[in-house]
Amino acid sequence: MLTEEEVDERKLEGLIIACLAVFIALFCLNYFDFVRKNQQLNYVEWDVKTITAGDYTVEFDIEPSFYEDWLDKEAENFLIEEQERSGKGYAARPDAFRDWITQEMERRLAQLPDLGYEDEPLAFVRVAVTTFAYKNGDIIHALRQRGACIKANDWEGIKRADENINIIKKSQLEQLTTPCSVFMSFECEEGINRALEFDKLVEADDSLRGLNVWLGEHKIEIQQ
Repeated sequence: MLTEEEVDERKLEGLIIACLAVFIALFCLNYFDFVRKNQQLNYVEWDVKTITAGDYTVEFDIEPSFYEDWLDKEAENFLIEEQERSGKGYAARPDAFRDWITQEMERRLAQLPDLGYEDEPLAFVRVAVTTFAYKNGDIIHALRQRGACIKANDWEGIKRADENINIIKKSQLEQLTTPCSVFMSFECEEGINRALEFDKLVEADDSLRGLNVWLGEHKIEIQQ
């Protein structure tokens, strides 16, 4: 039978063991929490460092009538304004259209409320680059055929391919030089999110009514 002193010693040992168990459990919990948060921070840092232009890029289709209306209603005035403002001239109408639609998008997005994606509110968001897609599948196919003929040293085939390319260029010139899709890459996260929320923000504010109508009658569907 244990003496009273031995019982007290056993109780003390049990208390010490229990305290150690609690300490170890708390240490493990804190350690695992530290590791988890550190991994989250590392992922955020990696994510920021690996942001690409595609992360901030939107696209939208435009009908041929959109481009035609721009040529009829806006092109000449825009060319004159750009010449007077910066002395800039354009060798081709699509190049002027690229600058016009970029400036128009920036102007419209500047009228939308800040969505809070940056550290400081931005009154103006910029487009980094704008590119077009064209309906040029036929001529690309013809060029590939010509390349295959060159690889095979098929000189007669090259001649036929050149003739086919010239026919396509003459018969589809307007289609080949009319943009059908627009790709816009923004400089920041605020820019792309305003663009993606464009219609919703306009519809929610009566003071912005009509801001999503282009050239008097056209609407675009912006997507990522």
